[in-house]
Amino acid sequence: MKSNFLMSILILGYFFSAKAQIPHYDQHIPKPLLQKDFLILRDTLEKNHPGLYRYRSKVIMDQIFDSCYASIRDSETDLEFFTRVAYIIAAIGDGHTNANPPKTVFAEWTDKGKFFPALVVFIHNRAYIYCNNQDTALRGTELLSINGVTMQKIIRRTYDYVQSDGFITSHKDTELPEGFNYYYQLLFGVSDKYTITYRTIKEKVGTSTLNSAPFKEILCASPYNRPGKYLELHYEKGSTAVLTIRSFFDGFLQQTKENFHSFLDSAFTDIRQKNVKKLIIDIRRNQGGNDNNGELLYSYLTDRPFRYYLSQETIKEKFSEKDHPNLQIQQPQKNNYSGKLFVLADGRSFSASAEFSSIVKTNRRGLFIGDVVGGGYYGNVSGDEIHVILPATGIDIRLPLVKYTMAVKPLAKNLVSIEPDFPLYPSIEDLIEKRDRELEQAIKIVEVNKD
Repeated sequence: MKSNFLMSILILGYFFSAKAQIPHYDQHIPKPLLQKDFLILRDTLEKNHPGLYRYRSKVIMDQIFDSCYASIRDSETDLEFFTRVAYIIAAIGDGHTNANPPKTVFAEWTDKGKFFPALVVFIHNRAYIYCNNQDTALRGTELLSINGVTMQKIIRRTYDYVQSDGFITSHKDTELPEGFNYYYQLLFGVSDKYTITYRTIKEKVGTSTLNSAPFKEILCASPYNRPGKYLELHYEKGSTAVLTIRSFFDGFLQQTKENFHSFLDSAFTDIRQKNVKKLIIDIRRNQGGNDNNGELLYSYLTDRPFRYYLSQETIKEKFSEKDHPNLQIQQPQKNNYSGKLFVLADGRSFSASAEFSSIVKTNRRGLFIGDVVGGGYYGNVSGDEIHVILPATGIDIRLPLVKYTMAVKPLAKNLVSIEPDFPLYPSIEDLIEKRDRELEQAIKIVEVNKD
């Protein structure tokens, strides 16, 4: 989520006519029309996406495009073709680029279809049943297989259709709960019954057979609640402070009547007055927001001028420091904090919160606790965006236009995001009990850390 540039929604004019109708979710579309949609998708990405070859070479991307085009069948439903498009989008390795079926098709599918009947959450590449309305005893069990296919195989295949920066799986884990039931049906087909194997919290393995169900019968309360406040400061024993930043997006903060600038100035003044020695900045489930808020936060954590972004560019132009002040060298705040710093992050720490993490990491300013940061260390593609509607299928492609490159030193070979110094993950019991055991454990880690 970015908003230092004007966010714009442009619908490109790829329509048959003003009277064109979106197909029903089970209606088949002829191959020539699907091929035209695919070529529009490819042409749009190649001409407008500045990060198309960030993680994969042009040769590899061309092979992926060609293979997917060649595999288009004589006719496909809107959703079958959508699966192909989702694969292409995920293959780019950009978490801000995504595709969605037409709203009418998706709504009809959700209303009329039957799905795997459980809400599944994913923790560190493993699947757990958060709730199941057919058999409540399954709540909290680890899902090991569905219809004879191991969950590891199911997860690996599903990952190929979920977008994330640099193919970061910690981020895919956080995206999957909202779409797993849909992806499973698209990739593994429809079943009247699902035979599962599972493992209980007490390590007992069992089997159960569940009936497919309409989506409305699967729903239950979300394991993740929207916070009442996005910005908080509290203190623990041993001169440790916890600064919680749930969003960098001014739009959300305005809804809760919070001001990022005034909050930080007040918080760091208080931290200095209380002589805090250790600070935890909690950015779990922080999906980003305004660029300058990340820069501002880091300016309270250093006593030296620093560069935040190395460059920002589109396909056609590279912006200058004059164009965008956030490309300039940034200055530290007078009431900056100089003590030990720990960043508590997870796979949902994305976009602007991942950018902030990159600057902390490259300057060796702090240690990381939790999961792999969910956004790319070297940058992302976001800012201004366009929405492209494919004419035959009505599939909506969200395409960001600005490539951000962070002012960072290289990570170890083959790493695209920040690995935690202290790995820490929630348990399924934590989610069910709504207990923040991660923060409790992080505080203990900080208390004993003497580095």
